[in-house]
Amino acid sequence: MKTQRDFAWFRARAPIAAIVACCVAVVGVAITGAAKPLPGLDIAQTGHWIYNSVLGSAFHVDGSGKYADARVPVPGADSGSPVAQGPTQGYVLPPSSVIEFGKSTLSVEKTTPSPSNEWPVAVETKGGPYGVYRQAGVVIRLGEASAKITVGGRLGDPIATADGRLWLHRIDDGLLCELAPGADRVSCPIVLPGRHKGSLALAADGPVFVDSDDDTVRRVSPAGLGEPVRLGVDVPETAVVATNEIDGRLAILDRQGARLHLVDPSGRSAGPVSIPLPPGDYVGIASSGSAVALVDKKNHTLSTYDGAGQRRDSRPIPGGAEHPPVRGQDSRVYVDGADGAHVLVVDPGGAVNDVAVTGEKKPAETPAPADPPSGNPGDKPASDPPPREPADRPTAPVQPKPQPQPQPQPKPQPKTTPVAVPASPPGAPRAVTATAGNAAATVKWGAAPANGAALTGYRITWAGGEKTVGGGVRTTTITGLANGTAYTFTVSAANRAGTGPSASSASVTPAAALRPPGAPAGLNVRIKTGDTDANVTWRAAAANGSPVTAYHVSWRRADGSGAGSASLPGSATARLIADIGIEQAITVSVVAENAAGRGPAATVTKAKGDAPADRSIVISRGADTTADQCEPPACGLIHIVMSGFTPGKTVSITCTTDDGVHGSKSVKIGPDGKLTVEAFPQGTIGRNVWISSEGVQSNKLAWK
Repeated sequence: MKTQRDFAWFRARAPIAAIVACCVAVVGVAITGAAKPLPGLDIAQTGHWIYNSVLGSAFHVDGSGKYADARVPVPGADSGSPVAQGPTQGYVLPPSSVIEFGKSTLSVEKTTPSPSNEWPVAVETKGGPYGVYRQAGVVIRLGEASAKITVGGRLGDPIATADGRLWLHRIDDGLLCELAPGADRVSCPIVLPGRHKGSLALAADGPVFVDSDDDTVRRVSPAGLGEPVRLGVDVPETAVVATNEIDGRLAILDRQGARLHLVDPSGRSAGPVSIPLPPGDYVGIASSGSAVALVDKKNHTLSTYDGAGQRRDSRPIPGGAEHPPVRGQDSRVYVDGADGAHVLVVDPGGAVNDVAVTGEKKPAETPAPADPPSGNPGDKPASDPPPREPADRPTAPVQPKPQPQPQPQPKPQPKTTPVAVPASPPGAPRAVTATAGNAAATVKWGAAPANGAALTGYRITWAGGEKTVGGGVRTTTITGLANGTAYTFTVSAANRAGTGPSASSASVTPAAALRPPGAPAGLNVRIKTGDTDANVTWRAAAANGSPVTAYHVSWRRADGSGAGSASLPGSATARLIADIGIEQAITVSVVAENAAGRGPAATVTKAKGDAPADRSIVISRGADTTADQCEPPACGLIHIVMSGFTPGKTVSITCTTDDGVHGSKSVKIGPDGKLTVEAFPQGTIGRNVWISSEGVQSNKLAWK
């Protein structure tokens, strides 16, 4: 969740006649002149902006024409900084700042600090654009009506509807929040059942919530959640959901299982389509509406699929695959190369094109040959330029055409000594990069222009030190750095005329050598005799230099049946295995994973239950109610007390009367295995009513 950016633009201020006249005026403007957006023109924005850290500039990529048509110098931003655009302004969003530039002036106009030192998600929509800082729980609205809006708590990937409403998922407390266009605070009207995990997406132009806890999808509106629809596939917590539909289906990337699922959110189709993917490290997914794009970081590839699950195209990503795909306002999908020098453009049908972001002109923009001189065909110019002669021969005057005759040999002429051009300091080194190591960094650069004198050396500086190397050196390793501290390296060249301008790398942070994590500690399996669910718990594994990013849990019965597995986030310390039973021994393994790979497994075998299950349901008459068009004292709710059930499990409770099943609902058991709830309005005096759940039946209550 690119992550993932979604765009919708429907605004207009200028009369149609003025728009047409202005558009005609900019046809054919070359990239060096840059086709500048028109002042006050507030219509649909197209294309995609990318920051090229090597050239220190933001470029606008025309997805239809497949070329970069505008450039804004923005020196000093971090490599990979997202760029968002509004009607008249653009914004480069590195972690430390917000850099605003004018789309008409093509120059930086303002720089302000960011609200949190993290990579934001850029959202371009009506009323925005926005920067969403997910870890800090903060949204900034950019533009004339700028504002900082605190949402609170960690956030999932945002979505924006066509009317400009921003929907946000507060992960820690299970709330769905809405930010209306122009609003300075959010409204959080929806509480997810049991603080379920999942992702927001758009289906049929409206928001939906894909629930990874119960593998369902629900419609979202300010009035609340709709009824759950079964997806028919397992959606792990690590799954990534494309923001937009593809041919009416939701696209779900199961990263750990290496599968792409296409599911109907209405539940009316024949069933989900699941496509196995080549092994890789998939960092994101985005949909153009008729094709879906996947980025594989491990193999540096972009692959596209259509709504039937057929592969449409696959291309290598120049410069490396570090960024998830994003959907542009033109319904194309864009994938930025790691260094910002290339963009892969995915057309709506799934075809992929590579656009180089170099600042060069389009071939079609090469100036045409000059027209011939005007005048009558027989006219001659007043004077013709003399023909160019070799430098070591005298220039002869123009003479009438001589008759052929022997020519005397010309006398030898002394050769002229070329005038020496004074040397000047060298230019800036090209393409400075830095790669972090353990308390060290390796710096590389391209040769600086010599400017008339041999290079005598390069000087590398950073916060706290400097180093000088010879003029023929292009790489060096800097040692003695502090792990966990960000460093930027600046390189300048020198010759006998002096020292030239410098060029800097993106910041890098040295870190200790990484190792896979240790085995999870304290692995325990709890299950009662007669119960069906096992509660697996463990303590955090040793990180070994890199945070634990995932835990992988697997289980099976002694005869090999009932096998299953799940991948959980690195913060997890428990997993409920439903319907496993303890009629035979159960073996459970848990493995931790970090950036260096997977560590050793912790394994435990459970041979018998901890104690007999002691589950019960007791009911009595509850509070009066006016539901179902009846009045107290006849009408009231059933007071239900449940105990001994699996802690934290979501179960279904069913109400039955002498006349048959009265209704059912899902409830979540408390952490102590108990739950008290009032539900199922009753109003028929003398009729028996009872509650059942997971094979346990309550007492029968004669209603009165």
